[in-house]
Amino acid sequence: MTPDIRSALKRHLQWFGTYKKSGELKSIQVWLTVRDGAIEFLTGGDSYKVKRLKRDPRAVCRIGSSNGPEINGQAEIVTDENAIQRVYHAYWKTHPVLMLALWLPISRKIKSGTQVLIRVTPDDPSLLRGMTDPVV
Repeated sequence: MTPDIRSALKRHLQWFGTYKKSGELKSIQVWLTVRDGAIEFLTGGDSYKVKRLKRDPRAVCRIGSSNGPEINGQAEIVTDENAIQRVYHAYWKTHPVLMLALWLPISRKIKSGTQVLIRVTPDDPSLLRGMTDPVV
């Protein structure tokens, strides 16, 4: 892992990019956690991110800021409730103040089954090899 990536990961933010049908990269800011070398975050199952990933699993993660270190990878949509709960609990560690405002809508989506986890496996596995942050 490069020092730039290590420093950027401390913010637990990323600009997550997926590809539109036209080939245009569309990025949006989301939180992130890292689990066993893969980037993970929660989103609504009906989001445009999910719709685009169903068509094209390529993803671009700019870590820490919109011009931060770039990690390209393959994304998968995970519906396993235990994995979703793990990331939900990690959010409490990484963004406790914001979670005071967001816990109810996120927990409702989890209970209704409309929240999913996006897991991005880097094309270069050495970038985050063995890393898990935060530890839950």
